[in-house]
Amino acid sequence: MNSAMVTGAAGMIGSHLIDRLLGDGVVVYGLDVMPLERANNLQEARGHSNFHYMQGDIRDKETIERFFRPEASTLYHLASVVGVRHYMEDPLSLIDIAIIGTRNFIALCEKHNVRILFTSTSEVYGRNPAVPWKETDDRILGATSVDRWSYSTSKALIEHMLFGVYRKSGMPMSIVRFFNVYGPRQNPIYVVSQSIYRALRNEAPEVYDGGRQTRCFTYVGDVVDGVVRAATLPDAVGEVFNLGNPTEVAIGDVIDLCLKHSESQLSPVDIETGKKYGSVYEDIERRVPDVSKARERLGWQATTDVSTGIARTIAWARANPWYLA
Repeated sequence: MNSAMVTGAAGMIGSHLIDRLLGDGVVVYGLDVMPLERANNLQEARGHSNFHYMQGDIRDKETIERFFRPEASTLYHLASVVGVRHYMEDPLSLIDIAIIGTRNFIALCEKHNVRILFTSTSEVYGRNPAVPWKETDDRILGATSVDRWSYSTSKALIEHMLFGVYRKSGMPMSIVRFFNVYGPRQNPIYVVSQSIYRALRNEAPEVYDGGRQTRCFTYVGDVVDGVVRAATLPDAVGEVFNLGNPTEVAIGDVIDLCLKHSESQLSPVDIETGKKYGSVYEDIERRVPDVSKARERLGWQATTDVSTGIARTIAWARANPWYLA
């Protein structure tokens, strides 16, 4: 029977991916730092006979070696520190988790010829003003003294590692770059999930710098489909793909949609990032993907518009009281 490994198993995308793989008849081995009994996102997978879970830190080499399954067809490597607040507070841990853990996984995948799917980020493009971004476009970043860019740099370095090993040994690998993924189960520290969480708790959502920035919000169900295609299709080996909804939306408008679908009369509270974070933070005004490569090579495109996705996420949050507790 086909089997696969998933790191970052307890996260929003990881848990949805696991549900998809189990539904496809795949035996899944999940790894995350969170104890299984606290992993609410894995409630559906927890009792499945084909799901096996291990708690552990990917920075620990022995943990990785015990978790790794040489017979698996694919490693879906999602484990990472995510969220601006987290990598502003502790960039060193972010870099350690990204680089050390991934380097050890690459060595094992190369040794056993296991295909690896690495989840990267639209942040690798930095603040390149020439949108929409193709996968081959330049990276334009700020100074290394600005912690904002540590996430982008760590993900980009892993991409360099993967391309290098692929060209050296032919180890099968693929890379996907996410663009503002949202949906049910997401930690409420991101713009959509935080706005929904706060609105449903009758708390005013926060908007940074007036919400003038634009993003392309991509529903988790669409993203999972793209991830599976990139990890399994022969034409995806050795390639990197943008996975995003190309429809550009102002962050302020997205927060308004969250309030509207939550039937909330609250107004957002404006946060000035300059006062909150100081000089270690820089924002990106626009973040827009060119998804023609994913459409042509993977037969993939996002099909869920942001209003529909937000409504689905709110319905899920209301049906899961633990999320709002």
